[in-house]
Formats: sequence, structure tokens, C-alpha cells
Amino acid sequence: MKNHFISSGTISGNKILLSLVLVMIGYVVHAQCAFKPIGHRGGSSYNFPENTLISLEQGFIEDIYAAEVDVRFTADSTLVLMHDYYIDRTTNGLGEVEDLTLSYLKTLDAGSWKNAKYQGTKVPTLKEALELTNKYQKKLYLNMKVFAPKLIARTLKEANLPEDIVLLDPNDLEEVKTYHEILPNTPLVYFGELPEDIDDPEFYTFLKNNGVIAIEIPADYILYSDDHRMEELQEMVHLNKLQLWAYTVNDPAYFKFLKEFGIDALETDRPSEAYQFFCNNGSGGFFPEKRITAQWDFNQTLNGTIGSQLAIVGDNTVAGQTIEFGSTLSFHLPSIENSTVNIARIPAFDSQHALRFFSNIAPEGLPGVLECDNTYSLIFDLLKPSGKNPYTAILQTSNNNSDDGDLFLSGEKNSIGILEQYNGSFADSTWVRLALVFDLYHEKMDQYLDGNYIGTVTLDDSKNGRFCLNNNWGVQSSNFFSDDDGETNPIFVSSIQLRNYAMSADEIKWLGKPKATKIDNTFLPDVDLSCPEFPENIKLTRTENTISLLADAGDQVNYKWEMNSGSGWENITGTSFLNQASSSLRIINAPELLNGYKFRCIAYNDCQTISNEYLIKDIASGNQLFGAQNHIIMIYPNPSKGNVTIDLSQSAQSYDIRIYTTQGVEVYSKNDVAGKCEVKLKPGAYLFHISNNDLTEVKKILIVE
Repeated sequence: MKNHFISSGTISGNKILLSLVLVMIGYVVHAQCAFKPIGHRGGSSYNFPENTLISLEQGFIEDIYAAEVDVRFTADSTLVLMHDYYIDRTTNGLGEVEDLTLSYLKTLDAGSWKNAKYQGTKVPTLKEALELTNKYQKKLYLNMKVFAPKLIARTLKEANLPEDIVLLDPNDLEEVKTYHEILPNTPLVYFGELPEDIDDPEFYTFLKNNGVIAIEIPADYILYSDDHRMEELQEMVHLNKLQLWAYTVNDPAYFKFLKEFGIDALETDRPSEAYQFFCNNGSGGFFPEKRITAQWDFNQTLNGTIGSQLAIVGDNTVAGQTIEFGSTLSFHLPSIENSTVNIARIPAFDSQHALRFFSNIAPEGLPGVLECDNTYSLIFDLLKPSGKNPYTAILQTSNNNSDDGDLFLSGEKNSIGILEQYNGSFADSTWVRLALVFDLYHEKMDQYLDGNYIGTVTLDDSKNGRFCLNNNWGVQSSNFFSDDDGETNPIFVSSIQLRNYAMSADEIKWLGKPKATKIDNTFLPDVDLSCPEFPENIKLTRTENTISLLADAGDQVNYKWEMNSGSGWENITGTSFLNQASSSLRIINAPELLNGYKFRCIAYNDCQTISNEYLIKDIASGNQLFGAQNHIIMIYPNPSKGNVTIDLSQSAQSYDIRIYTTQGVEVYSKNDVAGKCEVKLKPGAYLFHISNNDLTEVKKILIVE
């Protein structure tokens, strides 16, 4: 990824050159805060594909202290960045890293699973990651999935980089000693077991004498401590001039707990939000955001339309255990909405086979071995032909087909459930849309058929238990349509979707029945949703070398900044901007090069609001740096008794207007609107979506009786 001042080719060569210079001089920004944000799995993996250069660079731009990356070696002994021992989850390939050559890995797409816009992202070598790290003058924290100190030393030598550009994570005292002997100038972060006697001075002396700078522990050691052991550990660590680090937390409430404890550094997928919380008294942002983290539409492949590909567990050459692709026509099945649709036939898997899927849900709660994702929704467009077995397996949350399935269709009526709780029914050889909403914090699973509620299954003591989805802390995968002793039948499937939250009954009803266009991937706004608001215009502060823009819409939202040089709005990237994912955007050095550029901030939770726009001007003459532009879109009154005015008269441009109910039903649309227009609406809550090529704004309006 090129290190441009901004993304797009709208800036001159001298500005690009300046941005490269600023890499070397613009990063003395954490002096006021000792906390160290560490980007988990490659810098900024919540929004970017993990363990890739694009995630690393974004993390460095967000000003992390270090990027934690996972390292394995290939069949030809090259160290590469990859967390899992197999490549199925984060690339479009299959197989185990140690069995594959670097040349093969370089042919793979390691970005599309996260988002289609990252298509073509490559699996990086450790050397490539080190070179990028050196460019930003940061640290690369290596989570070594293989113990290879000599190979690390060789890679550093080949890249002509100093040993202290990396941090290493020994798992025991023997590894500490070996690492220090081979790489004496490399800082170590001890990752192993703690001594039984937490006050044993010899333990800390040994670590200190062998290059250890910190001890890292799971954050839940602190959370679940019912004595003073962790406080004693912290005291001993600091007494010996070491630091205490923790991993891996994304939740604002957990940020608060760890800040109050006084942790020195934290691994997180959301480093900018963590920095805001620990250093700027923010909240850590809105989390978790509603997301569709996976969808499979079976268009002749197991590739994810959204998210990772599916994969067969077991030997896929075994007769009767292979997936067949075709269409409703080729399989001689009923059409969907009078259309021929691509589908797949899933066999009756035996105990050695399953269809593996990855949730790709960023861990929303506590780290640790047992904890996983306790709120999620699964939607299936499926058809079950008549079968011999009284049960048909639908979901199995174990990753290796070693347990009984966790959801079945039962009997001739195809009732849906588990634990002797079965609800609803549908006929064989009929396309249905089955929706399952898991809320294990409330110990339940709600069931829907073709958009209609059919019942709730009580799941006692289920939080972090049998029915939660494995996430990225430990084991990664779960299975569809499998059972450990083969209690299942063949089934046909058109589409499967996974969301990272418990959907509402209104959302499920809105999705309705199976569609020829598969499962819709839009979101239905919550009727009680409170969109962010900017109560004031952007504020400007300036120090000798830095301009900061503050656009405050509160603590319970996320932020992103955009800029416009006359060719449309674009996301801010580049080394001259810091904290572009927070309420405060810092521009490091030479802001005069941005003369004529407009900036705006977007605040969002599950809907978004755009701030006023600001124009940088007249910097060279010392006049006012920024001119505030008034909001050009006004909608009033709010609340209203029926008549709403949309006022665009302050803009010379026209806009497209769409109005939706909170159930997602469009009630008004008009293109190329200029000036003012009035709309009459019935009582209720509505979302106004107003946009053109340069601006999109969403406002919530209440119509009262």
C-alpha cells in the first residue's frame, strides 16, 4: 500500500514527498499518556483484514504503540503473518500454512473475507511487515505460533533492521533464555505461567536479566480475581520496573475496568477507541456495531458473499459426503418466487464430515477459553425433502463434529428446536426461511418461520456455553448440518446469513419469506434508535506543529473523518493525520498544504449523522484558519404533527430524498430536489435519507398525533 498524504490521486507530488518526511518527525504524541495501545492481529483488525499490511498501516496511522501479529512458517521456511494453522478463514485458499509454499500463498486473496473493497490484499511475509513497521518507526509484536528465533534473526538481518524493532512473546522461562541468547537486543514480553508464589523476587529478576520488559496476561485474570493476587502481581511488576499488559478487549465497559485497575498496555482490535478511553477520557465508542458478518449464497461455490468461505470437514472425496451445486430447475425442485435459483444439496453428513463456517464476529465480551459470542442471528433459506432419519441437523457449535448437534428439525412436521423444546412445522419439499435469534445473556433462542414468530426455546445457563459461537480468541469455527452420530438427512439450501446481534421481531418479519435474490443484507432501524447529534460546530485548536479538529457527538458513538478537495468526499488516510477514527482529528505539521480542503466528521452508532463542513483557508497570511459552513440541510419541525419541511435552499445543489419507516418501508422518494419541499406523514417515527454525490445525511423525525 502506497503511503499517500490522502487516498486518491488528488494531491501533488510535493505533498506526497512531505507526507513521507512526516513519518519521521510527526509521531511524538503519546508523551501525555503512558498507556500503550497495541493493535491486535495487525494494527486495526476490527475494520481491516487481520494480519495484513493494510491493517498494519491503518494501526500505525491510528498511532498504536505496537502491532501484534501472528507468525507461522511456510513449507519453504518463510515466516508469514497468519493466525490460524490453516488458511481457509482469511483467504480464498485451503490448506495448512506449513504445507504450502510462499509462492502459492502470494496468489491468494486475503482481504475479501473482511470486505469486498479489500479484494486482492496479499498474505504478507514477516520481512514485508517489518519494513512497513520501520517506515512508521513503530514496533512489531510477534505472537510466534512456531518457535523460530534463528529464523527471526535471519529475517531481521535480511531486512537490515535492528533487533529492537520487534517484541517477542516467550511462553516459558526456557524460551525467555533462548530468545535472549539469540536476540540479546530484542525486548521480550513474557506470556507464560505465573509463579505459584506471586511475590517470588527471583522470578522477576530472571525476567529482567533476560530482556523482558513486560508480563502479559489475559484480561479475565484481573476481572475474575477474587483475591488480591493480581494487585500483588502488578505491585511486583512495577517494583521491578516492568510493565503489566493484558489481552484482548474491545468493549468500552471492559476498557473502563482495566483503566481503573491501571493496566499499562492492552491488545485490542479497536486501538483508536482504546486510546480515546484511556488517554482522552472518552468512552471507547459504540460497540458492538450491528453487522452482517457472514453470508453464503451457494452460487456454484462455497465462497462467502460476505465473510469467509465454507469448507468441508473430512475427506470430501468420500462417496455420499460431497456437496452438489445446481439450481432449483436442475434438482427438479420448486422455484423461489417463480424464478430458477442457484442452490446446493447438502448430504446427510456422517460423523467424519461437516460443513465448517467461521462467524467473523469480533469478540464482544470477555476474553478467555470458554467465553464466546452470546448474541447472534442465523437465517436459512432451505428445503428439506423427505428423509429416513427422524432428525435433521441444522447447527452445531462445536468445531470438530465431536458433539451432538445444537439445533434439529424433528419428525414429519419438521418442528424446530433442541432440548425437547420444538416449535412450528413446515411441509417437506417446501422452501422456507428459518430465522434463529440467540440471546444467551437472557438464556433463550427465538424462532421464526417465513417472518412469523413460532416460539422460544429456553436455554438455561447458556452464556458462554454450548450454544455460543466460537470466536477469534481460541477455536474459530462451528458447523452447519452435522451431528456427531449422523442424526441428519440431506437438505437443500439457497442462502444462509449470520448477524452479530439478536434481531428484533420486526426485522425478521420485514425479511419475510425466501427470495430469489437471496437474503437481504440491509438493516431495519430500531424504532427506539437514537441517532448521534452534533450540538455544536467543529472546534479548532492549534499548537506549534499541530491543528486539531474536535467534532463532539458524545461518547457512545464511533467517528470517522472525510475530506474534500473538490472531487468528492473521501476517507482520510495518510501519515499527516492522526486519530481519524476519533472525535478529534489531528493534522501534524504543514497544514498550509491543505489550503482549500474541506473536512467533515461522521458520527455513527446504528445510524449516522454528518457534522457541518469546514474549509481550511488563508493559513499563509495568518488569517482565520477555518471557515465554518452552516448546515445546508434542515428538516423541521421535529417532532411534527404531520407536515414536515425539507429545506435545501442554502445549497446550490440538488438532492435525492428517501423516507423510510423504522420498519424499513419506503414511504416517499423524490430525486433532484432543490429549494424547499413539504411532506405529509402519518404518526410514527421516520428516517429521512438525503444524498447526492457529495453528501449523505440521515435524520430521524417523529410525527405525533
